[in-house]
Amino acid sequence: MVQFSQTSWQEFSLPNVLETLRYAPMNLSISTTPLFHYTLPSELVPGAVVNYHIQYGFKAIKWTGIVSSFADNKLTVRLGDGPFRGFTASHQFVSEGVMTACYDEFSFQGFTTIPEDVFSGIIAKANLVYGIYARKNTRDIMLAVEAQKKTQSLESLDQSATAG
Repeated sequence: MVQFSQTSWQEFSLPNVLETLRYAPMNLSISTTPLFHYTLPSELVPGAVVNYHIQYGFKAIKWTGIVSSFADNKLTVRLGDGPFRGFTASHQFVSEGVMTACYDEFSFQGFTTIPEDVFSGIIAKANLVYGIYARKNTRDIMLAVEAQKKTQSLESLDQSATAG
């Protein structure tokens, strides 16, 4: 069994952090230090899917988790699909004035594609990154694309109304 935990503080309000974590980071630097991040679903309800990603060099490990529960800003997740026989995670978000404390705990059991000692070495060097600014960039681009689509739809509708 391999375990990982991290506590971080983000310089954003709790609602802002929860909303921003719903977008995958636009870009993160690839380095020899493994980067670990997750993307929350649009609704934090039981059965929703959380996407997890570890990038180490040009190699990646990806898996999904299924939300078991969400109450009092604490999210409990179990394995959905991935290279493990078992996985659990706990994500807790606590408002601390203008900042948000993030408490994350992960437990990995039974590896199907990676030897446990190799994965343990990757996790021992890993940094859980939130990439808040990279996620905000993703959100901004997605919102701009949606706005452009709506504009084009309205223009098409306007042109079809005046075509006759």
